[in-house]
Amino acid sequence: MYWHVSLLAVDNPVLLYDSGSWVPEWGEDPHDGLSYAAESLRKWFWTWAEGGNVWREVLDR
Repeated sequence: MYWHVSLLAVDNPVLLYDSGSWVPEWGEDPHDGLSYAAESLRKWFWTWAEGGNVWREVLDR
């Protein structure tokens, strides 16, 4: 699993890439392994800095 930040998108959303969450045999491609983790880098950092659960948005989807 890898955390990524989009530098081009508005508010710089944080994405989580899980290489094990897509199955080529089902017609999926590597992009299916991407999930939004937070709507903005700022929100993700505040959640992390305050001891919150940065996984919550990913797991709730």
